[in-house]
Amino acid sequence: MPFNHPPFYSSALEQAIDRYPLTAGPETSLAAAIALMSQLQNSCPLVKTPVPSDRGGMTETSPPDKVRARCVLVVQNQQTITTGNLSDSPTRGLLIGILTPADLVRLIASGKIDTQHKVALHKIPISEVMSPVSVSLTESDDQDVFTALSLFRQHKIRYLPIVNQLGHLLGVLTRERIRQVLQPSNILKLRRVAELMTTPITAPHTASLQSITELMSEHQVSCVVITKNKELTMEKPKDDYTSIFHYSFHQPLGIVTEYDIVQAQFLELNFEQTPAQKVMRTPLQFLQPSDSLWTAHKEMEQQQVQRLVVCGGRGELLGIITQTSLLRVLDPTEMYRVVKQLQQSVYQLQAEKVELLQSRNAKLEQQVRERTAKLHEQLQRDRLLTHISLRIHQSLNLEEILNASVDEVRQVLQADRVAILHLESSNYGIVVAESVAENWPSILGEIMPDNIWQESASVIEQEIYAVPDLDQACLSAEKYARFQQAQIKAYLIVPILQDGNLWGMMCVHQCSQSRQWQPSEVDLLLQLATQIAIAIQQAQLYQQVQNLNTDLERQVQERTAELQQKVHELQHLNVLKDEFLSTVSHELRTPLANIKMAIHMLRISPTLDRRQIYLEILETECTRETDLINALLDLQRLEAATCPIDLEPVNLEVWLPTIIDPFYTRAHDRHQDLRVECDRHLPTISSNRASLGRILAELLNNACKYTANDGEIFLKVECKNGDGEQGGQRTNSRQASAVASEIQFTLSNQSSISIEELPRIFEKFYRVPNADPWKQGGTGLGLALVQKLVEQLQGKIEVESRNGWTNFIVTFPTNPDGN
Repeated sequence: MPFNHPPFYSSALEQAIDRYPLTAGPETSLAAAIALMSQLQNSCPLVKTPVPSDRGGMTETSPPDKVRARCVLVVQNQQTITTGNLSDSPTRGLLIGILTPADLVRLIASGKIDTQHKVALHKIPISEVMSPVSVSLTESDDQDVFTALSLFRQHKIRYLPIVNQLGHLLGVLTRERIRQVLQPSNILKLRRVAELMTTPITAPHTASLQSITELMSEHQVSCVVITKNKELTMEKPKDDYTSIFHYSFHQPLGIVTEYDIVQAQFLELNFEQTPAQKVMRTPLQFLQPSDSLWTAHKEMEQQQVQRLVVCGGRGELLGIITQTSLLRVLDPTEMYRVVKQLQQSVYQLQAEKVELLQSRNAKLEQQVRERTAKLHEQLQRDRLLTHISLRIHQSLNLEEILNASVDEVRQVLQADRVAILHLESSNYGIVVAESVAENWPSILGEIMPDNIWQESASVIEQEIYAVPDLDQACLSAEKYARFQQAQIKAYLIVPILQDGNLWGMMCVHQCSQSRQWQPSEVDLLLQLATQIAIAIQQAQLYQQVQNLNTDLERQVQERTAELQQKVHELQHLNVLKDEFLSTVSHELRTPLANIKMAIHMLRISPTLDRRQIYLEILETECTRETDLINALLDLQRLEAATCPIDLEPVNLEVWLPTIIDPFYTRAHDRHQDLRVECDRHLPTISSNRASLGRILAELLNNACKYTANDGEIFLKVECKNGDGEQGGQRTNSRQASAVASEIQFTLSNQSSISIEELPRIFEKFYRVPNADPWKQGGTGLGLALVQKLVEQLQGKIEVESRNGWTNFIVTFPTNPDGN
């Protein structure tokens, strides 16, 4: 490649290169280098002194760019410093070193340059104090501006020389020039200054320039903020008194940079005797933590600076934002890491959701199986009961009916013996029917003495007499011996009643071991006893059987309906799962498809205008992807309630306009009428600024989105008492705001929602059908987030739609509890 032609770079990198940097030969004096460096973009309050004619034969020509690199590049075969000439070839000598303002600060702080004794800097060649070039960028068709950003971040450098294949200097890159070229408005507008600001190194306004230089060298920073201590006395009203407290903070006065040190050295000032306030840059333009990074970028461009001070509402120093911080946002590695982290979070969220759905599905299936088994068991017993009843009804032979009954009962209950005892008289009873297992003695035909019937009264009253363990029962010696003779360990007795009189008893014996009788077994036995009594009284047989069948059918229908309801709920959960996965997949894949299309078109697009269009598509879709992921993460965090909320004082009179003002422009662009009505002297409430702002912004955004052109939007903010009465009804506005216990926000817009759709508008991913004729799009997460945030702030939200208007009413307590 011929050296007299500039290499081919991407457009952004080509525009960012300073092709006419300050250069010098190795024998050039340090004084001459300082003199020329001090003339670039002088914003220091010191008087700008012309470059002496005896300092290296320097010549000044107008630089081709507004921002010049504040360093001197040392090259071979060049004996004097030049600022660049448009007529010269951009290819210079072999690059061997670099001299930056940071090098001069380090030399002054270490004492190698003594500002008190006026060291003869014109006798020191630049080759003795220059720094070796640790990293440079070689010309290549494959290089782009993001490669340069990666080198800046990896090596923590401020100047990146551009050389050709032979190491000859072509130009230099700085962070400031890259920032001015890229200007990524969409990305920077989404980030806040508070996210990237850092704690600056500070010094009092009485500090000497020498101490400032030592601070820069010690902490390896390019600037020091000059401050003074300020104290404020503030009053805070309490319930019945006023609390007075003192507030002390650092107030920024100015800033001293490495470039200011270079100019002071050029003017040969005494660093020990020169105060910092003499050379500091002032007045300062402050940023707020809530300002966007785009605001910081535009402010840097306007003031031609590389750093800005961030202050709070009272002017207290909070931090500093630098162009390095701005470029970090655009670092592809950082962006890729954030995207990968968000993707992993989304994948994890999806996996957790699927796992949760599967767990709930399995749990519901288990419950369905258990209840189905119980229903099946009960149904089997009911069918058995019906079967026994039918057998009883089919015969008029009492002996056959009784024998069939005991045999069926023993098989169903898996008992060792079942017997029916008939009360012959008040003195004795006879076992008239029995079904007994092998190896156990029979008691058929035995006569039971009258002392057994002494318990008949309690049996009739309680309808059941159950003994799970004979050894634990309180029985007389005679009865215990009688039961031992029959080898009974546990027994269950139910009465057989005929016309309210005791006819006999059905007895179930467990001979092998004790047994805990179940209510279902008792119930079955009671029903059989009833059926036996019905069989005895044949006249009542038909009616009682019909009633029993009707009751059984009703139970089966009810339990079948319960089963169907559970199946329907399970199917509904599956539908919700499919809708959730489908919506998330669609919303995530759509931006990715557009991003892939834009990347493909960028590769083949021949014109700069078309590339700009596709870059804008990339930015838009990245923003859309980020918003969806953030909304999903926020919603998951709120549902899991893993992060406690921090409450802080919010002055509504000051804070509300910051949230509402941006929507005036949006409403005006769509020819909508946005009106806001607030009570006078709104109180300061205890809430969370971010959550409260998100709630109002989402509601205003929906109102603007779903209101037709020339429609009306009305926001009303009013104070409420605990009983719902408006504060202003009992006293004046200022007093009302002081006693108000609730703040109510009512947002109304000219659009309607059908009464069928109102209960579902707070569901995730749900969007009212045909409510967006302008096809503005959305994920359906906004109102779900609003509802969760309102609940987190201990408020309540209501919605109503009538007469062509939709009203959202949000109420918050002025002083919620801190739980």
